Amino acid sequence: MIKLDLKNLLFPIGFLNLKYWYKARQSIRWIKQKHELGQLWFIDLDKNNDIEKINDFVSKTKDKYDDVVVLWIWWSALWTRSIFTALKWKYYNLLSKEKRNNFPKLHILDNVDPIEIDQLINILDYKKTLFIVISKSWWTLETISQFQFFKNQLESIWVDYRNHFAIVAWEDSVFKKECLKKWLEVFDIPNNVGWRFSVFTNVWLLPLAFVWIDIKWLLSWVTKSKKSYLDEDMMNNQSLLTSLIQYHSYIELWKNITVFFPYISNFNYLWQWYKQMIWESLWKWGIWVTLSDSIWVTDQHSQLQLYYDWPNDKLIMFLELEDFWIDYDICCNEKFSFSNLMHTEKYWTETSITEYNKINYTLKLDKLNEETLWELILFFEFQTAILWELYGFDAFDQPWVEIWKRITKQRLIENIWKIELLEWKIN
Repeated sequence: MIKLDLKNLLFPIGFLNLKYWYKARQSIRWIKQKHELGQLWFIDLDKNNDIEKINDFVSKTKDKYDDVVVLWIWWSALWTRSIFTALKWKYYNLLSKEKRNNFPKLHILDNVDPIEIDQLINILDYKKTLFIVISKSWWTLETISQFQFFKNQLESIWVDYRNHFAIVAWEDSVFKKECLKKWLEVFDIPNNVGWRFSVFTNVWLLPLAFVWIDIKWLLSWVTKSKKSYLDEDMMNNQSLLTSLIQYHSYIELWKNITVFFPYISNFNYLWQWYKQMIWESLWKWGIWVTLSDSIWVTDQHSQLQLYYDWPNDKLIMFLELEDFWIDYDICCNEKFSFSNLMHTEKYWTETSITEYNKINYTLKLDKLNEETLWELILFFEFQTAILWELYGFDAFDQPWVEIWKRITKQRLIENIWKIELLEWKIN
């Protein structure tokens, strides 16, 4: 369960209700209207007809593989890594197979760095490896390259690649049809789903099912959580309330930078996703909304210098876990634990920056489990959706991201791979 601690905002919450009452209600009504018209697909991604297919595929094949490798760039890789590290911890792959309940290890290759590829090759037995390829329509150059490379690697040792690839693709894409012709296992991505809001799709469900996570049970928590984020009363809707805090800070207080400061080690990649979602969704049309990030107690020794000093242009959002599922006393004769130390450092960090007139608030999670994680993910997705309604523009497009893609493809066609690159098929 998420709780908000707003005592350090330095302005009254009631003021937000008075100033933005109409704008807040109108934003939620626009979101509801778009939802009813089928335009806000991320709200209903908990209704997934492929759950049984995924579970059946994993049950039949998991004992064949020691390693599962996700091939994609950024969004699907970032999602999977975020949830994987949050729920399965940092050192999951180092556990014995017995401690992993005989499930395979999970690796995520989200770039084309030859050094990282070499490191990955050296730990894989291709005959016991499954590659999950994620691509909407087979137009992402990096993913094409990854697939082609590992397909060639398998064929070089006389292994039928079709037994070692699973595909996640747009449900009506030509790419999906080509894969089915070659008898490859294919799982759908809904046609109307954009990458940065695709966390509850097969993009991450399939990889996570291979690491002993009950995906059907997880989605049930999404269904339970999403209703509260459509409430028009900001006191009942935490996403709406925090969106108004950020909007007011940006528009009226000139604090266009939000610093996300999680005091949870397992959320190392979650804040990277949140940062990317904010940047790609809201940095446009002169709205310079920037999300920065700090790492729990580590950046108390470095970035706090920036936050204490001027300019005073930052809204700081802490994330705190109230109850660690395990704890250790630091000294055998002293009843002072690592969680006590973490909470103490967080308390004095927020207290001291408040004394220096730095606006901040805290998101508190009562515990770290599937329920709170999905609630938090939905919280951030709705927060971003509400912010785009408050600003009044489309958060789903990414015009400047598309420019470099077009330029890169054109240069490759002209100078390196010619037109054949863009015509690759599964063969």
